[in-house]
Amino acid sequence: MIEKKDGLFWLSDDVCYAKEAQAVLMMQSPVSNYFNEQSMLLPVFHGGFKIAPWGANNMLPQRVMQQIDKVEIVGSNADFNWKVPYGCGPKLVKLVYSDNPDEIVKDRDGKVIGGKVVGKLDIFGGKEYEWCERNDIDLYLQEVLTDLSYFHNAFAVMLPSSDRNEIYTLRHREAMFSRWSLDENDQIDRHLYSALWDQSPTEKDIEDSYVIDEYDAINDIRQTMQTTNELRMVYPIFMPSPGRPYYSYPNWWSIFRSGWFDNIASIPSLKKAILKHNLGVKHIIYISPKYFDEKAVTMGVDPNDIKAATELKQTLIDEINNTLSGEENAGKALASLARLTPSGNGAVLEKYFTIEKIDNDVNGGEYITDYETGANIISYAMEVHPSLIGATPGKNSNSLSGSNQRELFLMKQALSMPMVARALRPFNAVKKINGWQDDLTIAVPEYVFTTLDEAKSGKKESENNVAR
Repeated sequence: MIEKKDGLFWLSDDVCYAKEAQAVLMMQSPVSNYFNEQSMLLPVFHGGFKIAPWGANNMLPQRVMQQIDKVEIVGSNADFNWKVPYGCGPKLVKLVYSDNPDEIVKDRDGKVIGGKVVGKLDIFGGKEYEWCERNDIDLYLQEVLTDLSYFHNAFAVMLPSSDRNEIYTLRHREAMFSRWSLDENDQIDRHLYSALWDQSPTEKDIEDSYVIDEYDAINDIRQTMQTTNELRMVYPIFMPSPGRPYYSYPNWWSIFRSGWFDNIASIPSLKKAILKHNLGVKHIIYISPKYFDEKAVTMGVDPNDIKAATELKQTLIDEINNTLSGEENAGKALASLARLTPSGNGAVLEKYFTIEKIDNDVNGGEYITDYETGANIISYAMEVHPSLIGATPGKNSNSLSGSNQRELFLMKQALSMPMVARALRPFNAVKKINGWQDDLTIAVPEYVFTTLDEAKSGKKESENNVAR
């Protein structure tokens, strides 16, 4: 805990304790400011490219990751959400079809084009197996599922062979560093990759690649390899997100906009400081980041200038502290500034200050209940039942029975199938273009936990997900 001046103690970057006023000032996370609707954002230009910005300042993925690092629940849930669809990992298999004539599908020429799959055989050799080993499909799938879990967007890059007749390499490009370039009609035309989006990258800092038409991927890839000299082709992988033309947004990002994430993030540092230094607290004042934004505009401060923004924050905190402290200010109230924000057919009152009164000094476990409530709401938003990943936070946590946990896990697996189906989609193009046998494919076995009378280990495998 660092004392700046006038009895102001900074407990963390966003939590300040005013000793004389016995109040905790919490600056709510500015990440909520980065969730502007795409229609409200203007294209940005770097290295000669016209770019569809991903959130305000084109830095939304980076800001989200910075926030996730502050709360262990969010990171654990996001990690869990990619591990479930990963199951036992991808493997190359040969599909075994029923030989019953009634379960075989043929075309008009009598060629077998489908049938009932009655089994799968693991493949341990051949050119297809060597291709999978060379491209480390285990790591590829982990990376794609991770980006889908965190961002609902993933980017697979394909490189052609030297004779441009096959796809030689399949790799993953991190979503955090990926952006879409736009043509004159604001349609996506190139994939851009750079780790320097916050530093005005030049053309040499940006890797640009051809974007595959995911609705006609096989024909598009073949034509691109045969008629152009493109070195890289990016296959877009995304989860549906209504109303978002360029980048999908996970529904669970609502925790940043609702304020629950801010509450959870502030509790550990607040409790630690209060218990360590025996601080008295009468009020907690939550300060909206939009208060600082409006002050920055009024005072001519560039919010992207870290030093100037920090100095402004300190100035405003000093003003609030002076209002709350001292005998001459006794009985004065802090004006709860607010504004009306249009919403639907009416308007929403958005407060710049929310003041919470604390009846007693915090010297025990009073905030455990608040933490438990916030943790459960965040887990609900992220579609993760707390009992599936460990003990539920709080003093009154109840553990579910093994049967209930098993059923919850099976439901979670079922709900994860769309994500793994999207992740496997590029393998269909690889299979067709590289001339793999029709009955070879990539499968992702799942663990199915069962009772000991069905399996001695208490688990068995089910292979519901295959690349098609």
